[in-house]
Amino acid sequence: MWSAEQFPSALIPNEGEALTRDGELVRFVGRHGAVSVEHVMAALGVGRTAAYRRVAACVECGLLQRLPLLREEPSLLRATRAGLRYAGLGLPVAVISPGAVDHRLRCATAALVLSAELGVDRIVTERELRFAERTEGRPIASAEVGTLPGGAPRLHRPDLVVLEGERATAIEVELSAKAPARLDAIIRAWRRTVAARRIDGVRYLCAPGPARRAVERSVERTHARLVRIEEAPPRHRPGEPIAVVSPPGES
Repeated sequence: MWSAEQFPSALIPNEGEALTRDGELVRFVGRHGAVSVEHVMAALGVGRTAAYRRVAACVECGLLQRLPLLREEPSLLRATRAGLRYAGLGLPVAVISPGAVDHRLRCATAALVLSAELGVDRIVTERELRFAERTEGRPIASAEVGTLPGGAPRLHRPDLVVLEGERATAIEVELSAKAPARLDAIIRAWRRTVAARRIDGVRYLCAPGPARRAVERSVERTHARLVRIEEAPPRHRPGEPIAVVSPPGES
């Protein structure tokens, strides 16, 4: 089991340690892949005017770019290759498809809520986990759902990992209902991952309706009592501040 201090970092050694405020902004965006200006406001504790001013400066310097993928989400931001280097991150430039935007933003919101509760250094993003597992050459906090043609394990990575002391919890943000067979296979893989002591538990943050019901039924079919089911962060509306107060936990 990995502690927060032992977890392989995506930070480039000796780079990005003494960050400016703009560096903090770019690192936040780079860790998550894509965020909104509202996420920047919540993460850095600044108002709208200050957030837009700093984002504009980073865009002008080539550290961030705006992604006009969705008309209803005009403020989507991504770190450029130069921005990732500036922030001291060894991560690749994020590839963002229009269909993945809502999920990306909800994951960023969930990370903000968890960071407010536990501290930003206790939250590992999917991008950071992917980097760490490739660096280590083995699964760290992912579930093995099969085998690739070359014999390597086929991994299902959680959207976030929460590190609390020696405990690690996988966080899944589930916004739509997966096919029952696929979801059962994933949750059974999480059971095996807990049994192997790579993680201590799994929390599913589900959108109400079909997504939540699908997870509840899968947990019942697979007898996966280790899975906690909770409410996913709401989809934020552009222009509205993002609340970072945790909703009541549910099981």
